[in-house]
Amino acid sequence: MGEIRFRGVRIERIAHAAFRLEGGGVVVYVDPFSVPAGRADGDVGVCTHDHYDHCSPDDLRKVLKRDAVIVASVNCERRLRGLRWEAKLLRPGEEVSVKGVRIRAVPAYNVGKPYHPRHYNGIGAIIEISGVRIYHAGDTDLIPEMDQLAGAVDVALLPVSGVYVMTAEEAAEAARRIRPALAVPMHYGAIVGSASDAERFRRLVEGVCEVAVI
Repeated sequence: MGEIRFRGVRIERIAHAAFRLEGGGVVVYVDPFSVPAGRADGDVGVCTHDHYDHCSPDDLRKVLKRDAVIVASVNCERRLRGLRWEAKLLRPGEEVSVKGVRIRAVPAYNVGKPYHPRHYNGIGAIIEISGVRIYHAGDTDLIPEMDQLAGAVDVALLPVSGVYVMTAEEAAEAARRIRPALAVPMHYGAIVGSASDAERFRRLVEGVCEVAVI
């Protein structure tokens, strides 16, 4: 859909909540979904939870190298069975380093919605690549644990569509709490949400941090 460079790291939004991150000679795909064919360049694949639009075996096959590693929520185990790649499964609070990339799992869940309960163990991921800390929030509402991310995140990729995740207004409040240098709206344009949600988020976060709609 679009891309931006931040402190030498290339951040590309593919579709929905799917991103390609590149820095220091390493490529990380997060929640690959609706990926065009012919880009098997990924060193690491990250899946925040087991819903088909975030943990897609077909899309992982499109993007990962033969020696890649998958890092995923524990609830992805069943969907990842039978794939050729090593999978490291995380619960919120756990972390791992692979291919020179540090990945820390943080809570991601709904408040007052049934789609992603806390006990489901979906995750957000703080991905440190080439010295840049990128927070992919996963499918989440505005939750108290986000307060703990203040000062710990350079870039925040935040869902804005509502329904299954935060609204643009809630995502803007998340940005105020986290205070990243850069915020990027996601989780719109496929399944639920539209570009108007991303633009509303941009307006609401004006003066808080830089925003890139990509």
